[in-house]
Amino acid sequence: MKKRKIKKIILEVKDLRKTFGNNIILNNINFNLLESESLAIIGASGSGKSVLLKNIIGLLEPDSGSIKINSTEMVNLPRRDKENLLLKLGITFQHGALFDSLRIWENIIFKIQNQQKISQVDGRKLALSIIKRLSLKPEILDLFPSEISGGMQKRVAIARAICGDPKILLFDEPTSGLDPVTGSVIDQLIINAVKTIGASAITITHDMASVSRIADKVILIDKKIISWSGTPKEMLISKNLKIKEFIKSTNPKLFK
Repeated sequence: MKKRKIKKIILEVKDLRKTFGNNIILNNINFNLLESESLAIIGASGSGKSVLLKNIIGLLEPDSGSIKINSTEMVNLPRRDKENLLLKLGITFQHGALFDSLRIWENIIFKIQNQQKISQVDGRKLALSIIKRLSLKPEILDLFPSEISGGMQKRVAIARAICGDPKILLFDEPTSGLDPVTGSVIDQLIINAVKTIGASAITITHDMASVSRIADKVILIDKKIISWSGTPKEMLISKNLKIKEFIKSTNPKLFK
């Protein structure tokens, strides 16, 4: 019988706690992200999902706990070492967060440009190769973000995230504000991006249809803690009141 490969832990969050003043946002958060795994983090608005993401990418420091990327501790890591470690991450923020003053191709290669100082010709070629991988049209490269739709901006944000072939991709509400058809397209781009570069992914979302399409594993954050975790299939049949309540509140027609 063929041995099952044991997947490596890419990201480990242990006993993470974050407060703002006397307000506890996250308490005793524990989870792992395995290689080539797609994790969806769900929860009501204000539950701490985006705060968790900002702790992972180093925009915030936890009050206590551990965040390890490839076994290297992120918390209290010297700035230069942290920046080098974060080069392994590709991030899309809510609403795309593209740079208005840069053309699309310049947005896509922004991180690589700052690392390597590549020429405009090589940079544009790199951006072209990436958008081809995502089935985007070459003619958008010389446009500015204001000249393309919101859905297209989110696609470009994904292209920027995968530039440099990072090992971990993080998506913050990638389908927020989009119609179901465009949302489905974005989900497929995420799936293709993860497969193309062999990355692991974390997606923060309210979109339960999206969760069912992209996730291998799901965790629910409620009242500062992880109150449920499991696969999308387990989520649909779970008797856990928290997960049932969340599903009902977000998409009662899709999941009964």
